[in-house]
Amino acid sequence: MSERGRLLLERQPEVRVTCPNDGWTFAPRYTDGRCPIDGWEAPVDVAPPRLARIDWFWPALIAMAIVSILMGVLVVLAYVRA
Repeated sequence: MSERGRLLLERQPEVRVTCPNDGWTFAPRYTDGRCPIDGWEAPVDVAPPRLARIDWFWPALIAMAIVSILMGVLVVLAYVRA
């Protein structure tokens, strides 16, 4: 596997920050970069990966529709030729 491919598949280490106001340790990834107790904003990048920002419902629905149509065509062809 290439270096670039391995970097895409590796999971990034979990970033944890401690709020200086209340001492609460939290993962800014799940709280939009803010402390869940007092709203302090952590100085870290909390943008999700590019593939996580895509809504996969419509591409999956289209793919399943195409596969269903192809399977239907194969069934009709098998029925006609038998």
